[in-house]
Amino acid sequence: MEYLVKVLEPTDLWYLQNNINKETNKYYHPTRSIPFVQQVEIRLENSGVIIQKGSLHRCMGKLSYEIYKTDNRLRDIWVALTTEIEYNAPVYKGTGTVHLEPRQKGSFLHYTAIDILENEQWEFDDGVFQFCSDNVVIGAKRLKYRQMLGSSDGTWRIAIKALPNKTAKAVLGTTAPAKVVELNRGEILIADFDMVKGFTKGIAEDYRKLGHFGRGGGEGFVWVYEGEGKLLVTENEGMGLN
Repeated sequence: MEYLVKVLEPTDLWYLQNNINKETNKYYHPTRSIPFVQQVEIRLENSGVIIQKGSLHRCMGKLSYEIYKTDNRLRDIWVALTTEIEYNAPVYKGTGTVHLEPRQKGSFLHYTAIDILENEQWEFDDGVFQFCSDNVVIGAKRLKYRQMLGSSDGTWRIAIKALPNKTAKAVLGTTAPAKVVELNRGEILIADFDMVKGFTKGIAEDYRKLGHFGRGGGEGFVWVYEGEGKLLVTENEGMGLN
């Protein structure tokens, strides 16, 4: 499974009809917004992809369509995930291309690919997951009430784990550039904003007050991550640098 993020621009006829010089005003025009579209193209070669429900724009090739569901063969792995609900999503298998719904200018995403190793489980914020290879087990984790108050993640997080003896790939979309960092044993991450968009099993997450009435720092409620594992972080979110 390979993917390509494309930015599509208007046709030459659109520039002509709107009296805009394409060469000098391609990205900016003082009186008119030039529409650009971002679209993800997924290329399959005898492989499969699981995408978000409702995110398909079109597909073409020798492809078959089904719905992701757990079954008895995966029950032991499913129980190991300690999930609470199923996450039924479209699955496309075969050889061909799958295009996701285009995003208009102003709602572009930064895409980050993560290799999910054997016996490794990731949890991702709601809305961050875009698609993944089909050699995974998918579930969902329920958030604590305090975590729901401190973020826009909703009630559930998606949990993804690779099948035994397999390495899976997941692609995430965030409003700010993201990267994977390591948290070693004995280290702690404290953030005053929701900068962590995903983490592996072995990381403990909490949303708690730091200080009280100006004492002990007085930062109010902060996100705290402890343990050992990997984190998907967006360090410059909210800085206006996207």
